[in-house]
Amino acid sequence: MANRKRQKGFTLLELVISMLVIVILYGVLSTRLGRVAESAERAAVYGVLGQVRQQLNLRLAKFYIDGSPSKAKALINENPFSWISPPPSQYAGEVNDVAEVLVKGRWYFDTATKQLVYRVKRNNKLKIEGGEQRNLKFVLKLSGNAADTQQKRAVYSIKIQTVRPFVWNI
Repeated sequence: MANRKRQKGFTLLELVISMLVIVILYGVLSTRLGRVAESAERAAVYGVLGQVRQQLNLRLAKFYIDGSPSKAKALINENPFSWISPPPSQYAGEVNDVAEVLVKGRWYFDTATKQLVYRVKRNNKLKIEGGEQRNLKFVLKLSGNAADTQQKRAVYSIKIQTVRPFVWNI
């Protein structure tokens, strides 16, 4: 038997195969991680909307307990983020016009239109009706009993409504 000298290190073939495996794994993982990141962003948006809805319901319940449900009408002009203490980490403040430069992944309250605006960071799977594909807009809407007269209308609920319907399927 011939004594062979042991080779140290990689052969060129082993190096090429290793690099190929790494590149394929990187491609697969980057696609999957992008989807996971967008899913996490969507969950965060719905989480913040849930917080706002909860604070809104607490305020409405307080007005009903106090016997003055008509005070609820004033809530649609307020910034809902002022009710949450501390405000969500994604909340960036009030703006006068959404056309201003907005940072992606942040919530704003548009004081001109009284809308909650979320500037989307990842919108690969987001479809917003209209043409705009970056800003999710929400507004507080009063909902009363249609049988009540206009003068004696009692506010029964306030809902968070989308300004433009959207679908965010991931």
